[in-house]
Amino acid sequence: MENGTLPRQTLTAPPAGTSDAPRATGETPQVTGEAPQAERGKTMRLLRTARGDIIRAEVADSFLRRFCGLMLRRALPADGGLLLAPCASIHMCFMRFAIDAVYLDDDCRILKIAPHLLPWLGLSCCRGAWGCLELPAGAAARLGLAVGERLSADA
Repeated sequence: MENGTLPRQTLTAPPAGTSDAPRATGETPQVTGEAPQAERGKTMRLLRTARGDIIRAEVADSFLRRFCGLMLRRALPADGGLLLAPCASIHMCFMRFAIDAVYLDDDCRILKIAPHLLPWLGLSCCRGAWGCLELPAGAAARLGLAVGERLSADA
């Protein structure tokens, strides 16, 4: 991944009033250009763990989206997360729920896992991280994530 670009597989959010399941935006992953924006202004990425589990990650790749992050949200879906990129540190101010923070390098290799960061109290950083994948508390253990594992974007 050059210049801090994100993994290639994309999803689009369904139109309002339809199934919550995402739909792929084509058979072949994008190689160049910007990823299409999902409806309702969200870009999504599919990440596959070494065990084959899929994480549906909303991408926060602009200053405003990274700044807002998960603040004031009620929850994350069990199979979802928020990918902040670039990002090497997070805080838990204005958060309503605990999360696991998974720090990644620019090849989506796990550098650090900060489990169960508490709302309002948590603070975490990882020197050298390219991004941070925020998951529901306990998801990193449930998915069997480990430092050194590479998440693939070819899900």
